[in-house]
Amino acid sequence: MEDIEFRSLDLDRINIHEYYEVEYWSKQFDLHPSILTSVVNNSGITSAKALREYLNKYYGESAA
Repeated sequence: MEDIEFRSLDLDRINIHEYYEVEYWSKQFDLHPSILTSVVNNSGITSAKALREYLNKYYGESAA
């Protein structure tokens, strides 16, 4: 059963202004919440798919 508390409302976009979305996406990408927030802020990427591709490109397959 999925943990509803950490389920993102939009599974395609990352909203770093909602704590539950930061927690959810941090778990999905295996990143610390502050790292996720920093990457999203610095890259400007809010698409989950695009962020996964960005992380793979710059940090390798194991990063995302």
